[in-house]
Amino acid sequence: MGDFFVPGRTNLNIKIRLDIAIFTNYNIINSETMLTKQARAALHIKLPGIYVGLVFIAALFGSLAYPIQDALVPLLVEPDQLVQAQADMSLAYKGTDYVFNALSGFLISLCSVLGVLIMDAATFVVTVVTFKRIKLAEPRQQHTREKSSYFNQLLVGFKIISTDPLLRLLTFASFVMNFFFGGLNTYVVLFGRHFGGSIYYGILESMSAVGILLGMTVVYRQLKKLTVRQSYLIGNFGRALFMILTVVSYNQFWLFAIIYLLSFVFQGLTQVFETPMIQATVGSGQLGKVMTCFYTLVSVTLPLGSLAFSFLADRFDLRLFLLLFAFFYAGIFLLFLASRAFKKVDELQLS
Repeated sequence: MGDFFVPGRTNLNIKIRLDIAIFTNYNIINSETMLTKQARAALHIKLPGIYVGLVFIAALFGSLAYPIQDALVPLLVEPDQLVQAQADMSLAYKGTDYVFNALSGFLISLCSVLGVLIMDAATFVVTVVTFKRIKLAEPRQQHTREKSSYFNQLLVGFKIISTDPLLRLLTFASFVMNFFFGGLNTYVVLFGRHFGGSIYYGILESMSAVGILLGMTVVYRQLKKLTVRQSYLIGNFGRALFMILTVVSYNQFWLFAIIYLLSFVFQGLTQVFETPMIQATVGSGQLGKVMTCFYTLVSVTLPLGSLAFSFLADRFDLRLFLLLFAFFYAGIFLLFLASRAFKKVDELQLS
């Protein structure tokens, strides 16, 4: 679950970073035949800095895709198709991510690292060509005499989020949720150790991934007759309920794993609706700014959660963490249930 946990995303940044790291390493190996021992030593010292710089650049460009993509979708589909579009995109993201992650080792052994690198680069070229062929009518911006600075435009996004009750609630829920998911990234390793080793950790990681995929596809389709508000509340209630049950089943691995999977099924269900609710609430002219601010706010807490709970891991019983996580889920469910703004979400005509 090392992915950033916002509405149906895969770890594209990691993919880019690994490709760049492999490419850099390959070129360094080929060029070492012309270096002296002293030069190789100097290169070895500088290599971590090179990797860090490349990772930063890759992450910088990779992170641009998410707000741009979410701003484009409402220009391509009608408001009542936003949820279905999100479900289809999530399936494409998650499905290909899991399949090719599983095949990566096989492909490397079959085609060599360089061969996989070339194929990977080709997929990015195809992606660029495909996006270029998309025809859409972008909203015309009213040009002012003085162009506002990037910082001022960013403040516009923060202001829209802070003044809209629904956006404020969605942002707060994702902000705190990512903090706990950062902690879960630490604790899931400890769960694996508790049950007997790395194989159990791998099973739990698979359970969470499969659960989210099932929630975004199978469960979402089964609940299509319900309103967006009803489905989203069911998702929030379900993930809270099954997270509480993980505490009860803590000493029986397979029961724990099945309940853990079910909690992520409902997590996947909630993710189908979150981004469309933001897209339908904000005008297309301001959506890019809002999505950029939204991702900025919610992405900060993921590493902070991992850092905080890594220090608390020796002091917090594993079941206590699960209980805190479940109480947070329950609190979010109650907030959405009582929210006046959320009671009007079906007026957005997302279904």
